[in-house]
Amino acid sequence: MLYDTDIVEVQMKKLLFLGSAITSLLAPVRVLANDASKIEIAYPGFGFKDLSDAVKNFLIVAFAVGLVIVVIMLIWGAFEWIASGGDKESVGKARNRIINALIGFAVLAVAFGLLELAAQFTGLELSKLVIPSPTK
Repeated sequence: MLYDTDIVEVQMKKLLFLGSAITSLLAPVRVLANDASKIEIAYPGFGFKDLSDAVKNFLIVAFAVGLVIVVIMLIWGAFEWIASGGDKESVGKARNRIINALIGFAVLAVAFGLLELAAQFTGLELSKLVIPSPTK
């Protein structure tokens, strides 16, 4: 059984802990930093040197992955068509898969064309895209 003095002691310990935690969080901390004008940015020896390389490579990879998926779907549809054995339902599914793959290819081609068209109108080229980054 806890007595009144034990309860007061527990509450005082909690208050002391809370007070010391708040004091340590609010106390000013001395920062030992060098002069800001002497800070140099070291570029990594690997990876992207700036954001434009990352964007360009992302777009290239996205179009390549899309094209690989289209080819896989075409092959899959052709295999289903051959393996259908004349079953109308299987042939229909295979035909739909091939049509959807061709629609996907058309969407990829239109997206690439629109990207190139936008580049022509704005004067930007994906291969020479420059996004400002910190100087060396």
